[in-house]
Amino acid sequence: MLKPGDKVKFLNASGGGVVMKIIDSRMVSIMVEEGFEIPTMISELILMDPKDAGGRFFESHYDIPVSPNNGEEQFEQPDDERVRQLSTLITRNRKSEDLWLAFVPHDQKWLITGMMDVFLINNTSFDVLYNIFSKTHTGHFEGIDYGSLFPDSKLLLATINRETLVQWTEGSLQFLFHKQQTAMVLPPFNSEFKVEGKRFYKEGNYREHRVIEGKGIVVRVLSLTDYFQEAGAVSNQPAAELTRENVAPGGILGKHRVANREAEVDLHIHELVDDPANLETSEILEFQKTYFLRCMDEALSQGFLKVTFIHGVGNGVLKNVLRELLQKYKGIETFDAPMARYGVGAIEVRISHNQ
Repeated sequence: MLKPGDKVKFLNASGGGVVMKIIDSRMVSIMVEEGFEIPTMISELILMDPKDAGGRFFESHYDIPVSPNNGEEQFEQPDDERVRQLSTLITRNRKSEDLWLAFVPHDQKWLITGMMDVFLINNTSFDVLYNIFSKTHTGHFEGIDYGSLFPDSKLLLATINRETLVQWTEGSLQFLFHKQQTAMVLPPFNSEFKVEGKRFYKEGNYREHRVIEGKGIVVRVLSLTDYFQEAGAVSNQPAAELTRENVAPGGILGKHRVANREAEVDLHIHELVDDPANLETSEILEFQKTYFLRCMDEALSQGFLKVTFIHGVGNGVLKNVLRELLQKYKGIETFDAPMARYGVGAIEVRISHNQ
C-alpha cells in the first residue's frame, strides 16, 4: 500500500514523482518535477523500492520541491482537517435531521470541469458511524471508505477528478447512530444512492444548498425525521379507548388525514421533498411510487376507508403507474376523484374490507 513520501513511476507514461497524499483507497496525489500535483490511480503506479532488484533497475531521481524542515510530516493530513462544522444558521433552524452526499467543484465558475470534493454531511444531532460501498459495473459492491462523523458536521471523503467520478455515483451507505442520551435507540440503516452521471455535465444542475459553501450537487441519502414520523407517536389514551374510530394513526399517512378514517395525499414532489431541485426525473417517479405504496400499506393496516391520491395532470406517467399498482390490491375500489375539486388530477381509493 502506498503512503505519503513514496517514490513512484507511472506505469503507462514516462516519469514519476512522490506521493503527497492519499485521496482514497484507489487514488493518490503525485507531486511531479514541474512542481504541481496530479491525482493518479494507484493501479497506474509502480512503487520504487531501491531495496529490491526491480527498484534498483528502475530507480530514478526526481527533483521534487519538498521542504526539508517538515520532512514526511507535511504529507500527513490530520483527520480533523477533513471535518468542518456546519453553520449555526443551519443547525439552529433545522427542521429535518438528514444525511447528505455533496459533490462540490473546486472551480465555481467552470462547474463541469476540474477537480471535485465529495462530502458526507451529518445534519443530525447524532454521532454517526458510516460505511460506504461503490457499486461496480458487474453489480458487485466494493468498500471505498468507512469512519465516524460528529453531529452537525461535514466530512471531506475524497477529492476526485471527473474520470473517477463513476465510483461515487452509485452505491450503498450504512449508518449507526449514537447519542449520550436518547429516547429511542435507532436501528442500523442501509441506504442505497444513485446519481445520474449526466447531471455532472450540465451547469444548471449545480445549485446553492444550505449544507455546502458554494454550488454543488447535493443528494439526501437518509432522513431520520422521516423515520421518526414512520415510527409514529405513542398515544396517551387508555388501551380500551384505542378503537378504529378514534385512533390517530402514526406513520406517514397520519399527517395526511382529513377526516375520520380518510386521507388526502398530494404526490407532487415539492409536497414530499424539501429540496427536489437536485432530483432526476427517474428519481422523482421512484420516490413518488415508494411513497404511494407506503401510504397504501398503512391505509390497509390502520383501517382507513378512503384515500385520495393527487397525481396532477402532467404527461400522465404517474397516473398510469398508480393505476397499474392499484390493480394488484384486493378488497379496494378505485374512482376518479370529484372533478369539481380535483379536476382530472386525482384518484380516489375506497377500502371496502375495512368497513
